[in-house]
Amino acid sequence: MQQIHPNIPAAGRWRAVIVGLLLATFAAGAQAQVKMTVELGKNRFLPRESLLVELKIVNFSGQTLVFGEDDHWLQFRIQSETGEEITPISDPPPVKGRFTVESSIRATKKIDIAPYYALEQAGRYTVTAKVVIRQWGKQFSTKPVKFDVTNGTILWEQAFGLPLKKGDPPGQPRQIRRYVLQQAKRLKAMSLYARVDDGPGGRVHRVMPVCAMVSFNLPKAQVDPRGNLHVLCQTGGKEYNYSVIDPDGQLKVRRHYLIAATRPRLGFKDGEIIVVGGFKLTRPNDLPPVKKNGGKAEPVVPGNAPRPIPVIQPPVPVPAKRDGE
Repeated sequence: MQQIHPNIPAAGRWRAVIVGLLLATFAAGAQAQVKMTVELGKNRFLPRESLLVELKIVNFSGQTLVFGEDDHWLQFRIQSETGEEITPISDPPPVKGRFTVESSIRATKKIDIAPYYALEQAGRYTVTAKVVIRQWGKQFSTKPVKFDVTNGTILWEQAFGLPLKKGDPPGQPRQIRRYVLQQAKRLKAMSLYARVDDGPGGRVHRVMPVCAMVSFNLPKAQVDPRGNLHVLCQTGGKEYNYSVIDPDGQLKVRRHYLIAATRPRLGFKDGEIIVVGGFKLTRPNDLPPVKKNGGKAEPVVPGNAPRPIPVIQPPVPVPAKRDGE
């Protein structure tokens, strides 16, 4: 019986080497033509806090690129500092919406990936994005970006039952939830965060920054009969922030007060929680927005409000390089 030699002929080996070099050259050239980076607004987060990732795409390829022709053109990979990959809670986050990026144009895609990953353990992590360009049949990976998950200090917590809805049978509360106020450093300053969950070990509905806070005066908090959380927090030497958060973690009211003859404090009037004392200020980020001159209030979107997923920023032309640069 004739035996087939397992080795590839020399000519075949050279062809394979040449093809490999051509593919590597194409990949390197494509990477140079299209620059993709991942950015985070900060590098320190509380467990399950919103983690907004920005994918920035700069196209130098000389042709219009198409993205988002399916929901899985953009995927993320999160690893711990030991190299362990953090698997999504269910399915990977879908990134919907078709869009194009013309040559010499910069575009940004934003997505909050926190709901898809159970980042409960404190530690250092990295996030990497994988982007598919279908018209080239290629997948590209961005450089990993590091971030930390840290445990904040719990200042106050309160479990409460959600009010019964119309048609619900009387009896025990239909569902128990919990508000937790935590302090943690944000951008080198102390900040107050609110967490809405179903209790220890239960589902986390939202973790959101409320305001900056001073260390010498703890915030005051109360839950009203409708299950809303009222928080009064001193943000500076003479200023206070008043916020109302609903059981779903949505910020409903934000107001600012100044110490005047008396300090602002939480009080009751006609069965409602209100702010008593101090001097009420008007700020651009008030919620609901304050009407001016009797006109219609302009909506103001707060920085910690839920953001649409995803959001495409308007393209910005890339400045041309000058001679000698």
